[in-house]
Amino acid sequence: MPSLDTNKLPFCIPQSEAPSTYNPFRAGYKQEDIDMQPLNEGVYNLLGREVVRAILLGRGSFNVVYELEMRTGPPLVARIQWNFKADAISSCWAVEKISREVAVLKLLHRVSPQIPAPRVLACDFDFKNTVGAPFMIMSRLYGEDQWMAWPKLSGDDRVTFVKSLATSFVGIFNVRLPSIGSVETLTPGGLPIIGSILPYMTLLPIECATLEQYITRQLDHAFAQPHDQALYDFSLPDLFDRIRTLAISAIPRDDHTMLVPVLVHMDLRSKNIMVKDATVSGIVDWEIHSSLPACLGATYPEFIRYDAIYDPKYEIQPRLMPTKECWPLEDEAATLRNVFREAASVLSSTFVRALDKGAILRQLLELVSCSTVSEKGMKALFMWEQEVTQRTAP
Repeated sequence: MPSLDTNKLPFCIPQSEAPSTYNPFRAGYKQEDIDMQPLNEGVYNLLGREVVRAILLGRGSFNVVYELEMRTGPPLVARIQWNFKADAISSCWAVEKISREVAVLKLLHRVSPQIPAPRVLACDFDFKNTVGAPFMIMSRLYGEDQWMAWPKLSGDDRVTFVKSLATSFVGIFNVRLPSIGSVETLTPGGLPIIGSILPYMTLLPIECATLEQYITRQLDHAFAQPHDQALYDFSLPDLFDRIRTLAISAIPRDDHTMLVPVLVHMDLRSKNIMVKDATVSGIVDWEIHSSLPACLGATYPEFIRYDAIYDPKYEIQPRLMPTKECWPLEDEAATLRNVFREAASVLSSTFVRALDKGAILRQLLELVSCSTVSEKGMKALFMWEQEVTQRTAP
């Protein structure tokens, strides 16, 4: 998928300039120079426990994650937002994003505790707190990132791991939600309240009541971006018209279960999946989640896919990142897709139907997203549309 340049977002400070002491991108950053006192006070105010040391675990576009070694009890994890502007709109966006992540994690713990997601222990969304940013405290999950663990797994262990992935993917898929959007908060009884989809690239939420509306909003946004017709030997307006027609025709209206909203983790890449003993031990980074129709909620793990944006001929997703060793070759990937599918079919026939009935629509939306950021993406969309049209022609 295209990388996210937070320096171009209207609500973010350029990463190197964010003043937070917890900013791992700032010039001269050293782990030993972190001012522990604000974090220590913040955690103590919430949990009444003292932090002895903070160890950097990872960093993302908007968050930095530290392991907290505690004076007493097991280690915890702090997830801190650190590069948002202080104006009211940006601050509101930041709080909205982290509060929704807290809400979906609490929902998972209540309705689907078998999914290995971190448990939220406490949170503070006030920018005036001692840390100076919204943050949450979570349980510590253990394991290696999938991309690091995969090359070390034996053939049998890889099969075991992919079966475990199927269990987690189906478990997330089985969380039914009342409408399209994302989990905004929970009622006092723990029921989800669904708000609009809160995208990365704009402060404007996406309001959608139906799958057709969701598709239309995605296509409208993509096709409204500036595109240089001179770069292409095909008509962009004609392509956009054909894509709209194909998208609407790909809606599986013959099966109402495909339109039921389900929970979707929108960033299930290998860096957000943890592995221990050839089993999924953690699924993290839930800030990008949605409630979408089931036909969009079922998917194969990205690292065993060779379709759409993962098809090497389109040259969109380089199978080199983070390392080429974490991507299986095509024959092994095909075998593992069969393993995944068979394991998933034992757990949910609806998930497997959604894999099939939503395939064209999911691929279309992925390629449309890539078409907005690169010439290769637009050419891939054109080639893919031609192939699908020929394949599905009567």
